Amino acid sequence: MNSANTIRTLLSRVVCPPPVLPPTWFFRPSTLPFPSRPISTLALPLFTPSFRAEPAALPSRHFLQLRQAFYHRSADRSLVQSRAAASSLSRRALHTSSIQRGPRWYNGRGGNGGSGGYQRRRDPSWRDRLDSIPAMYVVGTLIAINLAVFAAWNYGYQLAQRFRDGSWLRFLQRNFTTSWVNFSQGRVWTLLTSAFSHEGTSHILVNMASLFFMAPAVISILGNSGFLALYFFAGVASSTVSLVFNHFVNRQNPHYAAHGASGATYGAISFFAAAYPRQTFLLFFVVPVPAWLCVSGIFAWDLYNGLFRRGGMTDSAGHVGGMLAGVLFFLRKIGRV
Repeated sequence: MNSANTIRTLLSRVVCPPPVLPPTWFFRPSTLPFPSRPISTLALPLFTPSFRAEPAALPSRHFLQLRQAFYHRSADRSLVQSRAAASSLSRRALHTSSIQRGPRWYNGRGGNGGSGGYQRRRDPSWRDRLDSIPAMYVVGTLIAINLAVFAAWNYGYQLAQRFRDGSWLRFLQRNFTTSWVNFSQGRVWTLLTSAFSHEGTSHILVNMASLFFMAPAVISILGNSGFLALYFFAGVASSTVSLVFNHFVNRQNPHYAAHGASGATYGAISFFAAAYPRQTFLLFFVVPVPAWLCVSGIFAWDLYNGLFRRGGMTDSAGHVGGMLAGVLFFLRKIGRV
């Protein structure tokens, strides 16, 4: 009797083992809290068979609201950061620093509007089409125009010498030289066209060689459109300074007429020297000189010749105007002017 009661008591204290799950099942957490009741009494299964395709449980409404709020906040933050970075890049496009001196290289225009997201690209403008042209095509076109005007001058001299016909030379003198007579008679375009005009062979060789070696470096910074703007601006500025100086200051030759691409070329050289003052220039293609020292020396020499050694064949005032135009263009690009 006692032994029977002891056996009954021991059997009542035995805990039944949990049911054994099939080996083909895998554990998957449920969206419900962990139950305190036995697994066999749950209405929803806590385990999903691996061979059974069931849709994933949808997240709760509170989780969706939090994720949506965080997504908009992060998107707005990334939008603000991308716009700030774009504006900072545009302000510092030509900013010099101790780490990287000089402007950033030109990488083209257009894109996604600076919003940082994937948007529809805008249609290319005339500046985009112009900047997409290879740089050497632009440089070659400028050199070809100068050579064409140079050939026209030689043709006019041949007509004057052989056939006593000076009409072609008079046309070039009126439309491709800077003088007070042309300006007072309304031919204002000569301020620009004179920057494409050369009569002497050595004159055009030196200017075109300087343009050929300097223009690609400036185009890599400004692009084709920016370089052409600099070239035209420096050409007009050099012609204007030459016109004013030779009419109001240097009155030794009232019929003075100037022409040549020296002012426009000096504008490109001074712009590059202002952007990269520590780069090395080869003076006379041989002597290595820092860019700032080379341009400063040329500026001082032309300024001295223009003020104290007048009457020469070199238009020193036009050179000074071109170099000042290049520095002014650089200061405008970095936001100092």
